Amino acid sequence: MSIVSVLLLAEISPVPEHPGYIAASAISVKEHQEAAEFHKEYKEHYLALAQYHESAAAAYGKSGDQKLKKHHEEMAIVHEEMAKTHEKAATTDEIEAGRNLHR
Repeated sequence: MSIVSVLLLAEISPVPEHPGYIAASAISVKEHQEAAEFHKEYKEHYLALAQYHESAAAAYGKSGDQKLKKHHEEMAIVHEEMAKTHEKAATTDEIEAGRNLHR
């Protein structure tokens, strides 16, 4: 690896660790609350991935590699959308937990 590559990689944020998985659908209040927390963790994970890709895009842009810059910009958008999806899912689970609480 050349010195330029090492310096370039030093400018890129580290990739965030992936959170765990939920294996079953939520039914009870507690399960919906846990699912909401899960989705909030995933939202944060995908926001961190978007940040990573934005960082990588900036670094590759500075180095003149427009193809990798564009790739990372596109991936940042994808991960921002995934974060929005998990935010909506967390909200849904919070609503469902509230509904089940009052049954």
